Amino acid sequence: MNNTNNQNGALVSVVMPCYNDGDYILESIESVKRQKYSNIELIIVDDGSTDEKTVDILDSIDEDNIAVYRIENSGPSKARNYAISQSRGAYILPLDADDLIDSTYIEKAVSVLEKNSSVGVVYCKADSFGSKDRSWTIPDYSFEKMIVDNIVFVTAVFRKSDWEAVGGFCTDFHNGMEDYDFWLSILETEKTILQIPETLFHYRLKETSRTTNFIEDQDKVNETYRQLYLRHKDFFHMHYDEYAILLRKAFIDIHFDMFLLQAKVEEYRRAYEHMEKFKKIPGLMPLYSLFLKLFRGK
Repeated sequence: MNNTNNQNGALVSVVMPCYNDGDYILESIESVKRQKYSNIELIIVDDGSTDEKTVDILDSIDEDNIAVYRIENSGPSKARNYAISQSRGAYILPLDADDLIDSTYIEKAVSVLEKNSSVGVVYCKADSFGSKDRSWTIPDYSFEKMIVDNIVFVTAVFRKSDWEAVGGFCTDFHNGMEDYDFWLSILETEKTILQIPETLFHYRLKETSRTTNFIEDQDKVNETYRQLYLRHKDFFHMHYDEYAILLRKAFIDIHFDMFLLQAKVEEYRRAYEHMEKFKKIPGLMPLYSLFLKLFRGK
């Protein structure tokens, strides 16, 4: 935002919903300010934060091209929609207040959109940081994978005109997946999604988050995917053959993964039973103890 390059380029609006992210938001803001593409505005929407540190940080922001708005706690969809409604940019990049973007991300994404009117969404490869107890991986993009499940994170660049055309982010998804719903809406306009083959997005993993709460609740997952299907029924019907074949493949993959897992468990069980026979032999106790540590994953 402070560089002199690209000042004649189209304005990009980075929209950042924030709810009690005072521990992280300054890092996220700094990653936006480091962009090589300079024609950027940052719109932060405080989604009803109750944390004093967060409120104080947002109160202290007084910089050109950074605007802070406050709304009652409404969830990320409404916060993003509100931020976009206040934006002036031709292009939009949602960025959560705890994540980071590489300094060249916006520059490279805008270049793709400027050259390809048929592309509706541009994102990139990503890595994760933060919690050591969780991992986060995403596959390379393909349309076939996308119609089965979401493989595009919300921190992707798209045109504001497309956001307007599809009615913005649906606010009925209270547990998550509103980004998947939005991408499906873009695909329904016959535009494509393109992935930059570089790691330009850095996702912060937390031990607990809205995402972890969602994926650990089977009822919420079932209801959300049902909701997605009903909202995009015509799209799924149009791609019925691809969808059905890919779902069958997914079921087969799960079946074989479970089969291999069960075989491995049985192998360990038998090894454990054999080792139990020797645990009373003093000379073999160190080996027995080592086996137990490996068996229990310690």
